[in-house]
Amino acid sequence: MSKITHQINRGLAHEIVKQIDNFLFDCDGVLWHGAQVIPGTAEAVQKLKKLGKRIFYLTNNSSKTRAQIVEKCHKLGFPAELDNIVGTAHASALYLKTMGFSGKVYMVGNASMAAEMDNLGIKYTGLGPDHVPDDYEKLDDIVKFQSDWKPDPEVNCVLVGFDPHHSYMKMMKAATYAKNRNNLFLATNEDPFLPTKLDICIPGTGSIVSSIKIPTRREPHVIGKPETAFFDLLHEVHGLEAGSTLMVGDSLNTDIHMAVNCDIKSVLVLTGADGLQQVEERQHSDDPVKRKVVPDYYIDSFGHFGQLIGDLPEVQCSK
Repeated sequence: MSKITHQINRGLAHEIVKQIDNFLFDCDGVLWHGAQVIPGTAEAVQKLKKLGKRIFYLTNNSSKTRAQIVEKCHKLGFPAELDNIVGTAHASALYLKTMGFSGKVYMVGNASMAAEMDNLGIKYTGLGPDHVPDDYEKLDDIVKFQSDWKPDPEVNCVLVGFDPHHSYMKMMKAATYAKNRNNLFLATNEDPFLPTKLDICIPGTGSIVSSIKIPTRREPHVIGKPETAFFDLLHEVHGLEAGSTLMVGDSLNTDIHMAVNCDIKSVLVLTGADGLQQVEERQHSDDPVKRKVVPDYYIDSFGHFGQLIGDLPEVQCSK
């Protein structure tokens, strides 16, 4: 039987606030579009905070540190501290630190990922441009150039995130390290593209990850949504429990799928990636997995949710 998705009205919004202590928010498409706040969302999150709710921001965007996300939240009017932010740049470094990782990471990534590695004292290499020389136009030339390169014996992990400098040379080096199954192979996320209102397609981190997965015939351990690592981290550090937690997102493939994987309730807002048509298609799909990955609730925007709970008294809710 297909899962039923309920539209949130005032009574249901009040019931959600009564039952839920922890609100997890995706950011872009849910709270803001780029540098523009989605109307009413900041006020809605502020209201939840005044009701005694715990707020967390979850993002697969590895190109920002936690500090940068906090700065953006404050600029746009959202309450936030470092402990409220769960991003793939920090979570990847923390994952390695928590497991007692020693050695060096070959990182297909960006400056924010490097900063989070530095913050936790993890060694890495690979940051920045690494291109095949311009005069090497033939495959034989590239193979010869690569054969002169000596792998770093300290490297025992490959981490792939968003890298604007990704290149054929980086693919070869990352694949060389990752094909050794004694080495860790991690990915921040596998989002296929970046959300944009423009009439262009911006390949996401998943496109870069695939360039390493395919030659190595190996699947990475994924840190970000829709996998469970984010919620596992929140459970361990902040004591979050599934029954009192709600995920608010705009993507069925990442936000809602993570909620299903973690057995937590979810709300789809219609201000981002997916809409009711995609929900309906999944509800009628022949694929039992797709039929499961639908939200419990939906609402046109989270700003509207704030309006529905505006009359609730701003007192600490009982736990």
